[in-house]
Amino acid sequence: MKKRKLDYLRVLALLTILVGILYFYANIFSPGSIPRIVRIGTIRQPINLLILGTDLNFNEQGKIITGMEGRTDSILLARIDPIHYQVNILSIPRDSFVPIPGYGWQKINAANVYGGSNLVKETITNLTGKKIDYFIEINPFAAVKLVDLLGGLILFVEKDMYYVDRAQNLYINLKQGRHKLSGKDTVAYARFRHDATGDIGRIERQQKFIQTLFFSFAKPLNLIKAPIAIGIAAKYIKTDLSLLKIIRLLNFMRMLSDKDVLAFTAPGEVSSAEKAGSIWQMNKPELEKILSTYF
Repeated sequence: MKKRKLDYLRVLALLTILVGILYFYANIFSPGSIPRIVRIGTIRQPINLLILGTDLNFNEQGKIITGMEGRTDSILLARIDPIHYQVNILSIPRDSFVPIPGYGWQKINAANVYGGSNLVKETITNLTGKKIDYFIEINPFAAVKLVDLLGGLILFVEKDMYYVDRAQNLYINLKQGRHKLSGKDTVAYARFRHDATGDIGRIERQQKFIQTLFFSFAKPLNLIKAPIAIGIAAKYIKTDLSLLKIIRLLNFMRMLSDKDVLAFTAPGEVSSAEKAGSIWQMNKPELEKILSTYF
């Protein structure tokens, strides 16, 4: 009887070890297959995350001016919902003409120059009526280094792209087709806007770039690079997310597929304003429809 009890304990121990191994394997290679009730290490409540991509400032000699906030080259409001397993992303064109608190009606990309991320958050909250829980500010250096860490990103370049802006140290020369782009070329692809689609075309490319980057880091073989990625983030990315929150957020993102991510652009049309030149005039009723339905 004692021997039979001992055998039961051995079998139970082996089953426990086996379940632990299977859980670890699934968490690394197929996190979406784990039942939601036993998932750990992910965010539990929905959050609104503001993602900012900033320009660098250069002097006449082409050197970076440090200690000076750049304009926001890209502005994205992400609604990350672990309850419904959905991520909705709203891109706000950089030329959107909006009231910036304390500075009046201006292009929204100037808010970061005037008051940093806090003023951008206040401006976005006033525009959308949505509370911003956290923010991430990424400059081109971070994007270049993260892509190079992955060994490049495979993206389809929709058309030949050529543009030179020496003031911004920007050199774009990409050929149409599916390519594995380096970090520098990927950032060039995401920043290009000198065609008929202008800033709206660039927004679509930025959305594709961000999704591709997220899902590339989610691949099991790239998880071993996470410590290096965190080091890059600490050096080149500003955020008020804690390290634990970042890890939980990334773990949640790993459980998503392409169909779980919806991307929108704040609706409007090209117009002009005195002293501001070409602007993006928001269509507030259409924007409200998107916000009320998806955010």
